[in-house]
Amino acid sequence: MRKALRDIALVSCCALTMSINTFAAEPVDGQIIDGSVLTHETQNETMELFDWNFESSDGIMPFGSYYAAGSCGIAKESSNSVYITATTECYVKCSTVKVEVTLQKLENSTWKYVTSRSNTESNSYDATVEDTVRVNSGYYYRTISTHSATKNGKTESGSVTGKSIYVG
Repeated sequence: MRKALRDIALVSCCALTMSINTFAAEPVDGQIIDGSVLTHETQNETMELFDWNFESSDGIMPFGSYYAAGSCGIAKESSNSVYITATTECYVKCSTVKVEVTLQKLENSTWKYVTSRSNTESNSYDATVEDTVRVNSGYYYRTISTHSATKNGKTESGSVTGKSIYVG
């Protein structure tokens, strides 16, 4: 009995004198961080449809008269580059159609800005932006995009948050 108590005391002392290392839980596939699902997919595209094209009882056309849809996407090209893209689509030809895509990297469970690209088209039904971007291996990356369409002085806009991919 004494030997058992001594052994328990010895183990307890050792445990108290050992340094304790705590690590934050690493992000894992399927987890959602700030609106983005973490995946090990090699590519994905997310589209938001804005089809609220109806007239209210007071005759005012609500959001969605011109702007139809926005999308953003990301694809892994290699262990150190990704292809990013975004498109704004309209129901009708608009005087100005804008799109911007922002690439973000997940660091310490927070999405950090990497870079962005934008495009503006005049007298068009759509606007697209795309580019290949060099990145650091070992991180999740996502795209978010903003979209707008202007016709007859009225601007409609929206945004899209895409799923992430892991670049390793």
